[in-house]
Amino acid sequence: MDEPHARPRSPGSAGVRSAAERRGVSIERAGRTAVVHLRGDVVVGTAWSLDALLRELREHDTLDEIRLDFANVDRVDSAAVAVIELARRADGVRIALERLDERQRALFEVLAPGERAPRGDAAHAGRLERLGARIFEADRSLRELAALAVECVRIAANVLVRRARLPAGSVGSQVVVMGTNAVGIVSLLSFLLGMSFAFQGAVQLRHYGAGAYVSDLVALGMVREFAPFVAAIIVAGRTGAAIAAELGTMRVDAELDAMTAMGISPVRYFVVPRIVALSLVEPVLTLIAMFVGIAGGMVVAEIVLRMSPQTFWMRAVQQLDLSDFVKGLAKSLAFAWIIGLSGAHLGLRARRGASGVGAAATRSVVAAIFGIICFDAIFEAALTLARQSR
Repeated sequence: MDEPHARPRSPGSAGVRSAAERRGVSIERAGRTAVVHLRGDVVVGTAWSLDALLRELREHDTLDEIRLDFANVDRVDSAAVAVIELARRADGVRIALERLDERQRALFEVLAPGERAPRGDAAHAGRLERLGARIFEADRSLRELAALAVECVRIAANVLVRRARLPAGSVGSQVVVMGTNAVGIVSLLSFLLGMSFAFQGAVQLRHYGAGAYVSDLVALGMVREFAPFVAAIIVAGRTGAAIAAELGTMRVDAELDAMTAMGISPVRYFVVPRIVALSLVEPVLTLIAMFVGIAGGMVVAEIVLRMSPQTFWMRAVQQLDLSDFVKGLAKSLAFAWIIGLSGAHLGLRARRGASGVGAAATRSVVAAIFGIICFDAIFEAALTLARQSR
């Protein structure tokens, strides 16, 4: 608060008005709420002035809430944080912070991470209030997710045009962790899925003398639908949860807040490399799942229908074309971004404590699977409508 010119608006009393004018702030009064517009630097040299003003405002029994507006604040230091937190923890008037920028918010979270106890009226909120709070929380979460996606796209575009760089070796190490170590489990489950799919198809089609179409069924099903889906589900449970847990632990330990306070973007250092690695790994795992799943169907066809592997493979190749692989790989790329953004978003919003990290990891898997199913349904519906409109 560098003593700029004040513009008080409808303050609570003449004494508070004159105090605000002397301290270079303006106060707006709305019912039992006072909005204090801070200006300039809120640092050790001006913290005493802010402390005195908050004391004067808290002494008025006509106020229930004081809102500190940081829109026009340039710098904030630890002395100002200490003054504000002491006032927030005092009994009486509630003090809220508004329009903090990223560095200011990080400073408050690092220096004063404790959460205030809920007020009595909030603790006994009714069903309508709780429903409204959940709706507002969901809206805020979706806005933050959209902002994270836009930031990731912006950083990835800057990296492609060589206007920014990712940490050296970050993408390669994540590819090894996410991809190389997942090939075995993806191959095994895809092989078993292809066998189950072929066995069910063979049992039904053999009643109509159409057992030879098992190869068509397995090939189309694995390439278009099951291979991208099973690879995405495995990666969501294996990698999405790991991303949320890693970022959540960094947030709980205040590592992300410290980086933000120093002007270093956690999104560029931790989120974008993981999403880029997922974008490279997921299509490869999907291709592996496609061919291994078809091989599983081939084994069942030979055992149940006595169809030679050569016949099975020739019919599968005749049925498939390049567009089928393009659709499957396009799905896998979209699934990779869904998994990466879900894990990163929930990890960055993890609550304090070990339970918060565990909850973020669990929610990331649920959110990723839900997003994958929704996208898959919308994608197939759009393709069907496009075919019908031709």
